[in-house]
Formats: sequence, structure tokens, C-alpha cells
Amino acid sequence: MQDFRPQGNLKDIPFPHLLFRLWESEKSGHLKVKNEDFENHLYFSKGNIAVDRGFFPGKDFLKIQVEKNILDLSLVEECERYAHQNKCTLVKALHELGPLSSSRIWTLMEDYIRANCFPLFDCLQAEYLFETEYLPRLTEILFTIPTPGFILQGIRQMANYDNIKAHIPQENESIQISSPEYLNSLNLESPEKYVLASLEKTKSLKNIYNLSELGEKETQKIIFALYSLGLIEPSQKKRQEDLRQQPSLAEVDKILDAFNQKFSYIYKFVSKKLGPVAYNVIEKCLEETKPDLSSLFQNIKFDSKGKIEKHSLLKTNMSLINGETRMNLIKDLNEILASEVLAVKKNLGNEHESLLIKNLEKIGEES
Repeated sequence: MQDFRPQGNLKDIPFPHLLFRLWESEKSGHLKVKNEDFENHLYFSKGNIAVDRGFFPGKDFLKIQVEKNILDLSLVEECERYAHQNKCTLVKALHELGPLSSSRIWTLMEDYIRANCFPLFDCLQAEYLFETEYLPRLTEILFTIPTPGFILQGIRQMANYDNIKAHIPQENESIQISSPEYLNSLNLESPEKYVLASLEKTKSLKNIYNLSELGEKETQKIIFALYSLGLIEPSQKKRQEDLRQQPSLAEVDKILDAFNQKFSYIYKFVSKKLGPVAYNVIEKCLEETKPDLSSLFQNIKFDSKGKIEKHSLLKTNMSLINGETRMNLIKDLNEILASEVLAVKKNLGNEHESLLIKNLEKIGEES
């Protein structure tokens, strides 16, 4: 993957790679992507997509909601009159006049921004320019969209396989798996976990394509996603001694703290609905998941706040934890997290599950 350059063309660096470089470098500023067919603008705050109040295209947003039969045209016209008379944004007018809840409006706004950018993922050629002259002020930001998760979502809906094949490692290359800290904030779907697990068994892309039950095209799309997010790379770019490097106790502690924030939130979330039974629910999740976990997690327990007790994990001989088992640490924590989210769905229903996932994403963004 290329280093970030503030100006260039998507024929040289695909859009998801560009987004990842902006996020990795924690850039703040304005990105313009343009060709003869379109012009798109995105704003960034410390690498994440930031939606600025003054630049949100309220008129087009309302038009799309009418086309989707979410809003009536008469209501939109009333919003426009109200915004003009009261010198406010169309978004504020919609809140004042519309029948939708604020959370529903915010969700529609996020969906609008995402959908507006999805065509860029398939774009083969467009000039881009990133400028830091305009830095979005925190007081003007309506909401932010975590860039890694957005990259994953954008690649999932890609249809241009020529673009995918042009920007993945050659199939005769061996692959090295990385385990960055932000891996725990990505909500990988089952097919993506399947490919990642397959790469742990064989580092050959050619073998992966031949053996994958997903078929070559879908497997290549997932490889492209993992590569775009820095989760895999050609092995010659990573020294073998890095694999043997032992992570410090401080690093293990930091990873566990990040997950424990989510575990604690889930426990509080379930407790509000089920009361004292909540502890039994999460404890059952842990016991049912243990057979699928590595040896690191066979002795772990939850404390009274739903967090993993650190001392129960640190009973394991830490000298056995190296670069490879560090990834198992994160993978096992993700397995427990997924099990708890599924338990919320089973016990409280789909709406509570959706709300929980959205709140967990915010916790991942803040941590």
C-alpha cells in the first residue's frame, strides 16, 4: 500500500486505501474527489469522517427521504419555509416540525453520508486533493463516522472486481497477519472471520482461493478488505523476529481494558432490562464460549461489574505470549464479545441488539 499523498488519482491508490492512510495519519481537513461525472467532499477530524453542520447538504438529504417515502413532500416544503423564516438549517427545521424522532433523523443522516460515498469505492479513476486549510471545529461537528468500520462497510458493497483484483497482493505471495489494537473495534462478519482464520492455517493466497467455500470472487473481496485495513500484508514486508517479539504486560493490559469497557457496558445494558439475572446471562456466555477459546482464556472469570478479572487471565504464563498468541488474545476477546451481543438478541430482541451494537461502536471510537 502506498504512503499517503495529499494529491493524486484513485487509479494509483484505491479509495479505501486512501481513507485508511488518512485515518492512520490522524489527518484533519477536507478531501475533494472529482472526475468528469461527479465531485464529492468529505471532512475529517483526526482521521475519522466528520459531518460539519455548515456543510451538510440538507436539501438533497430531504429530497432522498421523499424518494424513499420516509417523508412527505409537503413536510419538506414546510421545513424549507420554516428554515428560511427562522434562519436555521433544514435539519433543525425537520426536528422542529417532523414526525421523526431525533435518533431516527440522525440515523438517516449517517446512512445518507455513507450511501453518498459508496460509489467512490468502485471508482477506477478520479483526482483527489486533501487540504488542511479547513479544519472542522468540534462545536460544528454533527457526528463522526469511524473510518475503519466505514471502509469495511464500503468494501462489502463493492461490485467492481477489476478494482479489487488490481489492488490485492499477488496470489503467489505469502501473507503475514497483523494484529493491530484497532482490530477489536471492527465488527467482522462471519465470512471475514472465516477467511482470516483460514489465513492462520495457510499463508498462501493461492491455496486460500482454491479451498475457500466462499468462491474466488468473494474471497478476493475479503482479502482486499483485510489488506486495505492493514490486517494482512505480504510476509516479506514483516521481519520474522517481529512474530517472536513478546508484548509487554502494559500492552496486554491496554487491550484488556479496551474490551472490558464494552463488557461492562453490556452488563449494565442487560441489567437495566433483566435485573440480577443479567450476571447469569453473561456468565453463561463465557462458559459456552470457552471450548472455542485458546488456552489463555480457560481460567478467566467475570467480576461483579461484568469485566474479565485481570488476575484470572494473568494466571497464564505470560512468557508464552508472543506476537502470534497476541492475535489469539484479541480473537478470543472478540469471540466473547460476539457471544454477549448474541445473548442480548436472544433475551431482549433485535431492536435492543441494534441499539447495543451502535453504542459499542461509539465506545470503540472513544477508546
